Amino acid sequence: MAAFQEGRAPAPLRSGDDGFDIRRIRPLLGAAAAPFAWPSDDLSFLSEVLRTQHTPLPLIERLIAHAAAPDRVLSPAERLEHALAAHFRFRPLDEILRLPALLIVGPPGAGKTALVAKLTARLDPRRALAVSVDTGNAAGLLQLEEYVKVLGQALAVAENTAALRDTVAGAERRTVVIDTPTSRPGDAAAEDLLREWQSAAGAEIVLALPADLDAAEAEAVGAWAGAMGATLMVATRLDLVRRVGAVLAAADAGGLAPIAASLAPHFAYGLKGLTPALLARRILTGALDSERWQRR
Repeated sequence: MAAFQEGRAPAPLRSGDDGFDIRRIRPLLGAAAAPFAWPSDDLSFLSEVLRTQHTPLPLIERLIAHAAAPDRVLSPAERLEHALAAHFRFRPLDEILRLPALLIVGPPGAGKTALVAKLTARLDPRRALAVSVDTGNAAGLLQLEEYVKVLGQALAVAENTAALRDTVAGAERRTVVIDTPTSRPGDAAAEDLLREWQSAAGAEIVLALPADLDAAEAEAVGAWAGAMGATLMVATRLDLVRRVGAVLAAADAGGLAPIAASLAPHFAYGLKGLTPALLARRILTGALDSERWQRR
């Protein structure tokens, strides 16, 4: 399917063998807005919704190809859910929290420290251990210490990779969630250190992806995390945005499995496991009833 472009109506289509049924509709942008022709089939509707979410155009095309695959009648929400499930490797959050160790990485403003607390808050205090290797950040250490104290959990500080290895080895079947310094694409020294921590802890790398990045920046962060060996992603700050194109772009670029989203700023709650159904509902919230796609 050809990608939709900003400001350009698709080429006219005729209903017939291709199954499209074309009607004229208009966006309600005021009396001066000119009406335009738009295909009203579900796939074209989903394409436009994904575009308004700031999803990269190549990714839209791949998702629409998945959405077109089912040979049975589905609603737009069901088609989008199918497409997301086919394209991304979603993994259950509860399954991830049974892993021995998680190394949380992310750019400035990602909310990594709060995410460490949110993840451990979902576990029995006897099954969780928060660890910080961000020893140069006194304020961050104090913040994490306050969080885990309120949660009734333990906090360890590892000064180096040997200390981290020993801490994880002595965790006694607890899930270890490790807070790291902020890092970003292009910082080779930080990347080397993250790899050393990952190796010492035997941890899965989890990208904390700020949902309020623009899609291009999110793609770069996702690709960087994937190249470092990250396999999992949590979308943070999702409560602050209306569009999720950055989340889709980062997961796609890095081959990352979306596992959760942060939907509230509080450190003890607001972390929701991400599923294709939940993400499809978030993308389509209001769109199916929106007057933007009202028929003339």
